[in-house]
Amino acid sequence: MTGSSATTDRPFTVLFVCTGNICRSALGAQILSARLAAADVTGGGHPIVVSSAGTGVGQGLTMPDEVVEQSIRFGGSPEGHVPTPLDRDLVAGADLILTATRDHRSDVARMLPRASRITFTMPQFARLAADAPAVDDPWELVNEVAAQRGSVAPPEQAEEDDIEDPYRRGTATYARVGDQIHELVSLIADRLAQAGDRA
Repeated sequence: MTGSSATTDRPFTVLFVCTGNICRSALGAQILSARLAAADVTGGGHPIVVSSAGTGVGQGLTMPDEVVEQSIRFGGSPEGHVPTPLDRDLVAGADLILTATRDHRSDVARMLPRASRITFTMPQFARLAADAPAVDDPWELVNEVAAQRGSVAPPEQAEEDDIEDPYRRGTATYARVGDQIHELVSLIADRLAQAGDRA
């Protein structure tokens, strides 16, 4: 988490965060990885690295079959996913942190207060990024989106910046959440593509 890095070869790192790292964050990371790979996107000549972690990873947790199905439906690669506990090092190493809910965003900020500048819920970042100006690299995109927090009106209902937890909620809920994450991540992938060169 070091801001713009246009003069170095280091990758731009995106970290998705939810609770168990088996549903929302795993799905978001897998969809974004697939979208970026399909478009052969790099961030202004920098590789984009995507990962995910959870604030409450439990022993023996695995991705539910319903989430695996959603990931495959949107081009993701769920095989081999191992839930990763969120820690301070992961937060410190990220350039953009996308959380499932406002509570997860707060968890990240408590873990490393300076990370609050680059931490957004998925709906929040997608909403703000949609109107962000054109930039030369993904670090600048994050800076522009962060600058809009105080100037762009929040949603009428604060809950609109959250993604519901589909865990054990039924097939229809998994599909609805999958559709929502796919829509949000697709917009984010497009903005990252616009902020970087195609390899």
